[in-house]
This record gives sequence, C-alpha cells and structure tokens, in this order.
Amino acid sequence: MNTQALIFVDSSINNDNPLTFNGQFIPDTIKAALQSLPAIESIHYCIPESYSGKLQQETSVFTYSSTDTPEIWHQIFTKTGALHIVKIPADAAFFQASIISEMLDTHIKYLSEFTFSYNLPSGYSCEIISKSVLENPLANPTLNTSLCDIVKSNLNQFDVELYYKEPDLRWHRVNFRASNIRDRLVMHNIIAVNNQTPPYELLHDIIDSHPEVLFTTPSYVEIELCGNCTLDCIFCYRNVLSPKHENMELSTLQTLLDAMRLFNTPYAVCFGGSGEPLQHPQFYKALEMCNNEELIHTIVVETNGIHADAGYASALASFKTNKVTTIVNINGHNDETYKKLHNADHFTTVHGNILKLKEILEAHNKLNNNLYIQILKINKTESFLDSYYDFWEQHKIPIILQKQNTYTGRITDRRYSDLTPLERKPCWHLRQDLYILSDGTIAFCKQDIDGAAKRGNITKDDLKAIWEQQKEHFVNDYRQNRAKKPNCMSCDEWYTYNL
Repeated sequence: MNTQALIFVDSSINNDNPLTFNGQFIPDTIKAALQSLPAIESIHYCIPESYSGKLQQETSVFTYSSTDTPEIWHQIFTKTGALHIVKIPADAAFFQASIISEMLDTHIKYLSEFTFSYNLPSGYSCEIISKSVLENPLANPTLNTSLCDIVKSNLNQFDVELYYKEPDLRWHRVNFRASNIRDRLVMHNIIAVNNQTPPYELLHDIIDSHPEVLFTTPSYVEIELCGNCTLDCIFCYRNVLSPKHENMELSTLQTLLDAMRLFNTPYAVCFGGSGEPLQHPQFYKALEMCNNEELIHTIVVETNGIHADAGYASALASFKTNKVTTIVNINGHNDETYKKLHNADHFTTVHGNILKLKEILEAHNKLNNNLYIQILKINKTESFLDSYYDFWEQHKIPIILQKQNTYTGRITDRRYSDLTPLERKPCWHLRQDLYILSDGTIAFCKQDIDGAAKRGNITKDDLKAIWEQQKEHFVNDYRQNRAKKPNCMSCDEWYTYNL
C-alpha cells in the first residue's frame, strides 16, 4: 500500500512556540502516535522557508515558500516513493491516531484520490492525498496554490471521499490548532475541566457540561463611531433612537483600544452602528488609530458609500497593511431602485465611488476580498434582485445578501422569507462580540441599540470584569436560560456570524 505521513507546518508558523502545548512538542507527540499505526511506513516533515525551529534538523524534511503547491507534492511523492500520503497539521495538539486510521481505511476501501472531513474540526482530522491526484491537469505544477485547495475547489474533477464522524461539532465553530491563540485557550479550558486531553468522542459531552470552555476573549468589536447619517433608509433603526447618538470622542476610542490590549489576542473591528462612520469629522484619524493597533487584524468599514470617494480610496492605498475591508450598503442598481430604499438621490455618486475604489485598490494590489457591496433580502428588493446581481456582477464586485435585523421587533419586519434554523442554538455573538455605542456604552449586544441593558461604559468600567459578566450570560444562553432584557427569545440573530 506504501502509505506515509507528512507532518505539515503552516506558513504562519516560524518558530517552535506554536508547536508546543502543555509542555509537549506537538510534532513529537504526533510522530509517536503515528508509529503505533501499522499502515504508516514512514514519517516526513514539511516546513515553510521562514521556519527556524528544530524540525529543520529532522532526517526527511521538505521546504516550501508560500504553500504546498502541486510542484511541492511532485517532489514529495518522487522522493518518498509513496502512493498515499497522510497530511497532518504539526500544531494538532489533540491529535488522535484512531481517527487517522479510520480515515485511511475509508480512503483505501473506496479507491479515493483525496480524502478529508467536512465535519471534523481541524486538529482532529487530516487530508489524505494519493499520487494519482497529480495526474489530473488541474494539478498544474506551475500553480502557486495549495494542492488540497485545488482539489476542494474542484470536487467533481477528482475521486474524493468525505469522511464523517459523530459528534458533529461544526455549529460550535471551534478548531483545535495550537498555533491559533483562541483554539489554544479553548484546549486549555477543556483540559482544565477534564484533567487530560479527551478523545474526540467525548468532546460534545464535555462542552455541554461546561460550555464556559468555549468562552475566550472578544474577537469582534463593533464600534459606533458616528450616530449621524444623511440618508433616511427604510430599514434603519436610527429613527427609533431617542435621543439620537452623537460622534464618538477619539479619547473614548483610545480607551477601548488600550483595554483590548489587556486580552492580548487578535480581534476584528467594525465601524458600524446607527450612523455613517465616514461622516465622523475625525474618521481618518480613527481609522489610522485602529490600523496601527497590532492586535487588530481586520477593520470592516460599513458605509453608505457617499463619502467613500477617491480620498477614502487613496487613504486605504497609502496604508502599509491591508487590514481594511469596505462594505458598501447600496440597495439598488439604478436611480429608481436606490431612491425607494434610501430616500435620496445618491446612486450616481455611490456607484462612481465604488468603481473608483475598486480601481485604486486594484492598482495598489489591495483588492483581495477587501471590497463588497451589500443588499438586504427584504420585500422591497425582491422584485429587482436578479437585475441587481446582473448589474453589479459585470463590475466583478462580490455581493453580500444580508438578512434583515429587526432589532427584536423595534423596526418593521420587511423579510419575505424566514431563514432562521428550526433548532435554536447558543448565541454566537454573546460568545465573541462586543458592541460599543458612540458615548462609550458597552451594550448587552448589538440588539441593545440604545444601551437599555448596558453592561457598563468603556470610559469608566473594567472591560475584563465586564467580559467575565458576559461569560455568565453566554453560559446561561447555552443552557436555554435566556436574557429578558433585551428579549433574547424574540431575537433571530443568534445564528448569524461576523468574523
């Protein structure tokens, strides 16, 4: 059968710290477990050029520049003589050899070219590649793309086997990779309540008994930078606010950024809320403050596009980083459809700004999933949705079709279909999100649009203590003891997902 294993170090890993967990060097643990499987004849390593750890000294090591391209796999199969290779993440701290054995049996039994799992979290599963994959023209050796990604993007062009194993933990949105700091925190939490690394089969029961193991640090912070907007959109909640919200002081934003550093984990920021962020008189300073914050990996600017002009595009192009993603809310594809939704005549301006933004970002190599347009899936857009897609797709700008948020019934429900899952699951937002109003109020969540159920204020309260309070609400929600204020039972945003 000539099956061999490849312990693969991701390109984001350049030293041994992410490969060490609970005092153990993970690749050594994986190697020892693999040696217990009779089907595995040899074990090799694959490392990025930037990696400088001790795996460089191993006997059989392959090196790649950016990803595991078809060319790299040609080298691996040629030099090892293998017919099948099991690719295992080098940071899989909860690695379980019995799962690999089951996946390999499936791969061989069904004469598969490529076997992987959709439902197993990364860190428990593997990918199994047969040499015959490289005979497919799609596995072009000149491509600078991961071979595994090529196969997954063209499933009908290869002999692929999908491996499924209970329990299905996908709705928890959790993986078990030590190089990811939140995965690492979750794994430490699980070991703390279980006293040891659990077999995969017990994970669901452990999480159900101790849902707090999933709660780590804030990963998504929505900031209401501005409470003002020149539009009067039919779906906006700004008109139900009393009083209207004002502009956030930059000192308040700085206090928030300082407080987030105490968690020392990466996170995303969204400039959203009730107003148009680009109308803030110091918007570009606020954007620069967040762009300079090392822990912030993504900045989402949700804008109506009126002020997202050439000046905005030039500002994004001038940044050394590529953190900023712009989402333009434009619910129309001509003057008529735009005016019905936004109650204003700005279509020509916004349309021109979008195309100019695309042009400038493209010219500076910054158009990599950094620009989207967004339309609501409501009764007022249903009649022209096909035309909308036809119009915008010719410009090659990706479209987000967004469900309407009624903010627990505070604005008119204009949905023409209900996509809410039949089975209620724990709220993702209570587990990961912070929502900060323009005056620094830390709202209960995004549904608490006026801070009536506020947790505190960033300018005077301890954010870490408030986050601990949010953990209690997450655990209660997980156990179906949901908050009354805001009324979580009337909310259908629990299943939506940000970043």
